[in-house]
Amino acid sequence: MTATMTDLHTLPVDARRQVVEQLVCGLPGGRPGELSFEQPWEIRAFALALAAHKAGEYRWPAFQGALIDSIKEWETQNPGLTDPSWSYYEHWVTALETVLGEAGVIESSTVEERTQEVLATPANRNHHEAHLEPIAIDPARN
Repeated sequence: MTATMTDLHTLPVDARRQVVEQLVCGLPGGRPGELSFEQPWEIRAFALALAAHKAGEYRWPAFQGALIDSIKEWETQNPGLTDPSWSYYEHWVTALETVLGEAGVIESSTVEERTQEVLATPANRNHHEAHLEPIAIDPARN
């Protein structure tokens, strides 16, 4: 199943989930006992970056360069690398915003507006129960 970024949101939830599973399954795993993703948003950022690339929204070397630039900027601002705020996937999001902005897929003002909306929304809005378990992708489920 191939879907572009513009029509991915029109797919039913199960179809979207299948697209993400196809993108994530088969990727090399982490070390035994280590989580590849510590927070649910990290796998979403990862999957979104892969989906946008697979849909032809940007070239992978452009993403790699933007990711490297984001990490270098953080390292410059945090000498000694002792800042506990380090988040690899925050750099994924920054790199994705950069390449999608440069490709004309999104506008930085739109990203900023939407970010402010999300940050202003209470954390538990529309959540009737907490989901505290880590996200797992089952490659056997098709």
